[in-house]
Amino acid sequence: MPALSKVQATERLADVVEKAKPSAVPELYAELFPERSTAVLPSASDLAHHIRDGLDAEEIVDLWNVVFPNDRNVWYDEVDDEIHYNEEVVGYADAE
Repeated sequence: MPALSKVQATERLADVVEKAKPSAVPELYAELFPERSTAVLPSASDLAHHIRDGLDAEEIVDLWNVVFPNDRNVWYDEVDDEIHYNEEVVGYADAE
């Protein structure tokens, strides 16, 4: 069960975003700032700086799904203050 603290998850996201190809920047920008549009996009480095400045847990989860599309079942655990991903989903037995 992979889990990261919010700080670890933020740093992992920022590291990948910082190295993103210029063609990926518009999608990353749109995920970080869904209500904004801009004629001039910031650099990947600027986006990474914004990420390191702090994101809400929900923003981390949403961005994680964009940056790491192969990861599944990404969620935030408020009790442990951790981001979880790639966990097995436990099915529920029918009660009869």
